Amino acid sequence: MPSKQIYIIGAGPGARDILTVTARDALIRSERVFGAERLLNSFSELLQGKKTDVLVTDESIAAAIRESDEKIYAALVSGDSGFFSLSKRLFQKLVDEARGKDWELEIICGVSSVSYMASKLGVSYEDAAVKSFHGRLRQDSPNIERERLLNEMTGLAAHSRRCFFLTDGIVSPGLIFRVLSERGLGKLRASVGERLSYHDEKITIGVVNDIKRSDFRTPNIVFLENDDVKSHPSEAQDSDFIRGSVPMTKESVRILSLSKLRLKPDAICWDIGAGTGSVSCSMAFAVPYGRVYAVEKDADALSLVRQNKEKFGCYNMEVIEGAAPAAFSTLPPPDSAFIGGSSGAMTDILREILNKNPAARIVINVITLETLGVVQAFLAENRVCGAEIVQISVNEFQKTGKYSLLKAQNPVFIISFGGAE
Repeated sequence: MPSKQIYIIGAGPGARDILTVTARDALIRSERVFGAERLLNSFSELLQGKKTDVLVTDESIAAAIRESDEKIYAALVSGDSGFFSLSKRLFQKLVDEARGKDWELEIICGVSSVSYMASKLGVSYEDAAVKSFHGRLRQDSPNIERERLLNEMTGLAAHSRRCFFLTDGIVSPGLIFRVLSERGLGKLRASVGERLSYHDEKITIGVVNDIKRSDFRTPNIVFLENDDVKSHPSEAQDSDFIRGSVPMTKESVRILSLSKLRLKPDAICWDIGAGTGSVSCSMAFAVPYGRVYAVEKDADALSLVRQNKEKFGCYNMEVIEGAAPAAFSTLPPPDSAFIGGSSGAMTDILREILNKNPAARIVINVITLETLGVVQAFLAENRVCGAEIVQISVNEFQKTGKYSLLKAQNPVFIISFGGAE
């Protein structure tokens, strides 16, 4: 017999009837039990005569076991012990604690809230995206952390046919539905499971726009269905965009410029002087869990950006009306910024980007020697990482009668650097 036997028990959604037989037997054998107050209360009949402690961190549970004389312990963790669970950290903590000691550890799985909710809805979850937002935000979390979480949430809802979100008191169904509605995803079908497995469990089914309430009881879980998932191209052709008479960054230049940005899937991006929105949309394709801010002051261009955003279903893109750099005041710091037009304010724009984030990756398209000189002067006066200037010339074949002729596009300077040192 080991000197101490420790069970980590997946308690399921919480009700006693959902506890597995194996878990029940281990709980009955245990002399001391740890867990959240909700779980200890749920299993109070099985815990009579046992010592119980409201402990919910790996450190506190390990310390209690180390300092106690009981032989058999149980740590109750919500849901399934192998699914977004405390057991991952707790097991490793106890393994470290048990080195050189005669302790035996066992994990007992439980029913996850996802599998329970799926069974109640009569759906499969084998192809669903599952994300836990539990504990990801605090009331005092910085705005940039909140922005990134909301971007990730939007991306999962927009690009997954089915997804489950595990919630808490801060990232609640009310917050999720409000954000999705504001970002153009208000028509998604949604379900909320409240207090699953308990006698007062309730499942609400509807459309995001219709159930934007904030009074869902905890614990709860959100399920979303999206039958209109957009399949974005890795790079759209020029002819795919609604163009009008507004200048557009051509495909060859656009592809190279985007490669210089080195975009990550969760990047926050600015497109300054968005024009038709060809770069903005291409950014949005590349950052499904990020967000793109398309800054433009011209009314005709703004209309085209919005039309292209709608055409391609770029829910992770926001159109900002105004002149740069004044329009940046309310924007979160960018990871990447593309400057396609500056209207003579290039130096001020660059300064403001680097004030927002000194490590931002910046790519600039320049067609005039005067603007090139302004950028070169800025680079000479400021410490930036890995500045590079590339000039690209593109010629397109055109048929004239029986002859093929080359039609030259304007040469473009592509300037890229990684931000301040």
